[in-house]
Amino acid sequence: MGQIQIIVEGMTASGKSTIVNLISQKLGFKVMPEEFRDPLDLLGRFHHETRWAFPMQLNFLVTRFAQYLCASEEDNYILDRSIFGDKVYAMMYYRDGYFKDSQLGCYLTLYDSLLRYVKPPKLLILVKCPFEEIMRRIHDRGRQDEIDAGEDYWRRLYEAYTPFLEFMKNEIQGDFNFLELDLSNPKFIETPSMIEKFLNDVKNFFPERNFN
Repeated sequence: MGQIQIIVEGMTASGKSTIVNLISQKLGFKVMPEEFRDPLDLLGRFHHETRWAFPMQLNFLVTRFAQYLCASEEDNYILDRSIFGDKVYAMMYYRDGYFKDSQLGCYLTLYDSLLRYVKPPKLLILVKCPFEEIMRRIHDRGRQDEIDAGEDYWRRLYEAYTPFLEFMKNEIQGDFNFLELDLSNPKFIETPSMIEKFLNDVKNFFPERNFN
């Protein structure tokens, strides 16, 4: 397996897709399609019945590994979330009681097996945003399954994502390049100077590429 170029991580509504599209449009990276991620709408089912948590996470794990594998075949892909972020969700669901011990064991066995074939990305971009702003965005975009999940669910996920860099260090067990981006300012995407600084920061991790 080759090395994927960029992964953008962060919790739901933190601004990941905005950053992925910005980098794709301005720096020429290709976005790995995600339409095959959840063909059975397991996510939608989970938001109504938590018993779907285990099959949902197994499905996400396998399809995100497939995405990672496909994206690493070329040196031009950016990926919105990854196999690493999937484990954050799985561990939270186990703590919430949605997984049985045996189910977690099954998940971790598969995760560890797949991780042996995964190289860390050339750059990890961790998108951060205050919880209050994330909740505002969730309500503004009006996806009913997200709204129905409730504020307590999103707060638990927010807390689970807070130590993500330390989590990555444990998973990879080595050094990796990362960039933290604070998207607490909703005007970021409308502010050219902020965008330019961010894009220049990204470029610095790819001195071999021609971005002209």
